[in-house]
Amino acid sequence: MLERLLIALLIAAAALFIWRALNRRSLRRLGAQTAIDPTLAAATPGTPVIVYFTTPFCAPCRTQQKPTLREIAAQFGASVQIVEVDATAEPEAADRWGVFSAPTTFVLDASYQPRYVNRGVATGDTLREQLAAVRSA
Repeated sequence: MLERLLIALLIAAAALFIWRALNRRSLRRLGAQTAIDPTLAAATPGTPVIVYFTTPFCAPCRTQQKPTLREIAAQFGASVQIVEVDATAEPEAADRWGVFSAPTTFVLDASYQPRYVNRGVATGDTLREQLAAVRSA
């Protein structure tokens, strides 16, 4: 019984390690192209950005992520920009950013360097912590 528990823990640890490695790789790959990415064409330079990928059929996007992003926008005002991208209408953008599920949010610093990626629903606390880290860096 103890052996099975240890094996399960090792598998979980390996999965977490792989997940984090993939996210780091994704952020590094994005870093070279975000400054010229057409997705950010309307963004104002010098302000952190949250890029939010959604789809029309994504229930968690509508019921959880969108309200959270509205709260963030109300709290931070003009000191943060939120760019919403419909992954079904702009599949090339989703592919460039490495999005494979909705919702996915990217937190970029003021020079458009991606610092965080959240695959799945990102809580308000998570986004606030990430924005605070980006703004203090």
